[in-house]
Amino acid sequence: MSKDHCSFPLNELSLRLIVMDVDGVLTNGKLLYTCNNHGDRIFDVKDGMGVKLLLNHGLEIAWISGGCSGVAEQRAADLGVKHVFTEITNKSISLAALQQELGLTRSQTIYLGDDINDLIVLPLVSYFLVPADAHPACLQHAHWVGKRCGGDGFVREVADHILVNCGQDPYLPSTTRN
Repeated sequence: MSKDHCSFPLNELSLRLIVMDVDGVLTNGKLLYTCNNHGDRIFDVKDGMGVKLLLNHGLEIAWISGGCSGVAEQRAADLGVKHVFTEITNKSISLAALQQELGLTRSQTIYLGDDINDLIVLPLVSYFLVPADAHPACLQHAHWVGKRCGGDGFVREVADHILVNCGQDPYLPSTTRN
């Protein structure tokens, strides 16, 4: 299992589904509590662009989160992510149901996670990718560790690697929204 920052093992995989945790992957994992709300999150626009580029490439994107703020659902809607599961205790149940619904298999699925509640999906995915600041248990089980931290360009880093491995140049100008 190579955890090399530079290589991404996609050439042996017919990737169709990218599943992401939200807090700690799409956000930095910090929650902002004020008197008027229940835990705002900050999303990186570079990660949003990465999600849009992957969707435009024809890949299915899903978010599975234990959180329940409504913010993830709003960001997903803004980006066009159709598969969003929140308040999930056992992420493998949601992932297995989604794979069955879409007719996809383990070999067609990768997962981006950062904490111990993400490890339960390992038997259901070909590759488990983590940001640089993931929990040590996730770093230990990861097939690939990014250079970027969660909520700070990690998803865009993954997207760029995927697109390059699919023969696309993610550095060309684009007209999509992020």
